[in-house]
Amino acid sequence: MLPALCDEERSLVFRWALLIAGAACALAPLNGSSSNTSVRLRTAGDSLSARYRLSTFHPQGFQVARDPFVPQAADLPANAVVRAVLLGETPHALIETGNRTILVGIGDVFAGVRITRIDDGGVLLSDGSRILLPGVP
Repeated sequence: MLPALCDEERSLVFRWALLIAGAACALAPLNGSSSNTSVRLRTAGDSLSARYRLSTFHPQGFQVARDPFVPQAADLPANAVVRAVLLGETPHALIETGNRTILVGIGDVFAGVRITRIDDGGVLLSDGSRILLPGVP
């Protein structure tokens, strides 16, 4: 337990607190923006956007084959069929591709595309394509 402060120590702590609070109030205007409208503060983003106009920046000899943020259609095996789905907390599906059967879950990658949903109709992939369970409309 800490010892109690006497009046002299309490007075000293109070004076230091007043001094620090006064210094903070006195220095606060230095942190604010200027009222002079001809002065404009520049940020790192301003200099970056002025130096590199991203919308018009095209290096010589560089061509974009496709937008990397737009998913491409997957090259799914033509004979991929969902044979069974296991629904519950962590749904899984059995996908048959000709000569092999694969057990997949949500988040797994099948034919280069991530599986986003498994329901009673089949498997939905991240590119929007769907592998259907036979006999389900």
